Amino acid sequence: MDNVSTLLVAFMFITILTLGIAGILTELAEVVRNVTVKRDGLLVGWAMLLLFAYFVLFWHTADITLLEEWDFWLFLFAEAGPVLLLFATQILLGALTEEVESGPNQVIRQSRFFVMFGLVQLWSVAAGVILGQGFGLPSLLDTIVFVMCMALAFSSSRRFHTLGLAVIWIVYIAGAVIETTA
Repeated sequence: MDNVSTLLVAFMFITILTLGIAGILTELAEVVRNVTVKRDGLLVGWAMLLLFAYFVLFWHTADITLLEEWDFWLFLFAEAGPVLLLFATQILLGALTEEVESGPNQVIRQSRFFVMFGLVQLWSVAAGVILGQGFGLPSLLDTIVFVMCMALAFSSSRRFHTLGLAVIWIVYIAGAVIETTA
């Protein structure tokens, strides 16, 4: 394929990312605007992490230009990452819009969200291999997030979910630091 095809793939990639970013920003703006509605702080933390994940994925749009030849299957693969992230976002935002039940034992259990977010991490590992970067430190960090997501998908412990969110934030920030210094 030529440069025009690469540009079209990048535009669709960015468009899907933009839909997800807009959805998260809309819901976070509602959280800020309507403080009288109790929301689960853990879900808000996940929404903010998703926003950061979108920015990280957006930053990798330039990686699309590294491929010289495009075919339909590679195009579908390239768009699968943003689509999976958008699906994870929609699952989480549905939970975020619900009011929180009072009580200290309320548990976040959005296993579909964690599976989708985990699949985004697997996609990222595969994208690194397809783009010729191999399995390096960024892929290792994605694998750590994947394993944590799978553990969270099967856990109903709020404490473990809080720890999982903190660990994944740390891994994402470390990945961003490594990417910008490399």
